[in-house]
Amino acid sequence: MSRRTERVAHLIRNTIGQLLLSKIADPRIDPARTSVTRVEVPEDLLTARVYISVLGSPTQQKLTLQALRHAAGHIQDLMARQVQLRNTPMLNFVADESFKKTLDTLGAIERAMTEIREKEARQAEQAGEGVDNPGQAEESSGEDAPDLRGQEKGPGPK
Repeated sequence: MSRRTERVAHLIRNTIGQLLLSKIADPRIDPARTSVTRVEVPEDLLTARVYISVLGSPTQQKLTLQALRHAAGHIQDLMARQVQLRNTPMLNFVADESFKKTLDTLGAIERAMTEIREKEARQAEQAGEGVDNPGQAEESSGEDAPDLRGQEKGPGPK
């Protein structure tokens, strides 16, 4: 992708994001749950593949994508008024599955971390049960121990 196509893709992405927030009034499109994740534009700048991520159920995702595809001409017209290009690219809205996979991966990591924390807590709890009274072990080492001062040091414990 050339520098020019990257700039145009970035401009289209930002413009469509703003349009979704302010100019699109379709009830099937919830701007709080819909985001433009990336835009791919070929060198000829005649088309643009717009990747959309929708937080929610698969039904909500499908409805939002259908609404965006239905409103593609209107969004393209609004975009042409804001972006100065020789030809306004034809918009093709596509569901971005990579974002969903990222969320699934983060969820799996969080579940694994929770399991590890629970396991460590159980192990710490079991280790604490090994000594009946931790304070008692400290007391017995000081008072009841024989006084070894002044005696020869032996070879040590075997």
